[in-house]
Amino acid sequence: MPDCPDCGYNGWTCVEKFPWIPPPLQRVMDVEGCLSAAERAAIDRVAEPLEQAMPQVRVHICLGQLHPDTDPREFGFWLFNASVPPDPEAAIHRPWSILLVIDRSSRRASITVGYGLDPFLGDDLLRLCLVAGIRDFSKGKYGDGAARCMAKLHQVLKRARKNAESAASAARFRQVAS
Repeated sequence: MPDCPDCGYNGWTCVEKFPWIPPPLQRVMDVEGCLSAAERAAIDRVAEPLEQAMPQVRVHICLGQLHPDTDPREFGFWLFNASVPPDPEAAIHRPWSILLVIDRSSRRASITVGYGLDPFLGDDLLRLCLVAGIRDFSKGKYGDGAARCMAKLHQVLKRARKNAESAASAARFRQVAS
């Protein structure tokens, strides 16, 4: 399995570091019950329009306290890739799923996307989405931060879709013209 050219991380490293059976991905995974009903509703108000506008996309948010030496990016990669989809429909959506991991201990966050979204969402765009929630995360307002992050992600995905549609249209035009 090839290593990441930036950090040297790979799937085997992931399995060694997290030797547990992960839970299936859900919209909101808040084991400690930190989010209020209002915060969950705010997340749903942002996630539902995103999923309706792009029916293949599924949004997942994991909030918890990671071990102090755990990088949220590594944890997100493991959780995203090692969790077993709860049903066939969830498995179909996995390549276009998005996982936001928020570590309450370090107040850091990361976004992991499926391979279907990789070509459209580079690290620079994902960083923009995380920055949208950083003020709330630093204040411990995790629900608000997650909602802002997802709202920014929706904007970024709309722009990426528009760019992809324009490129496909231009390619069809060039094909017809030649």
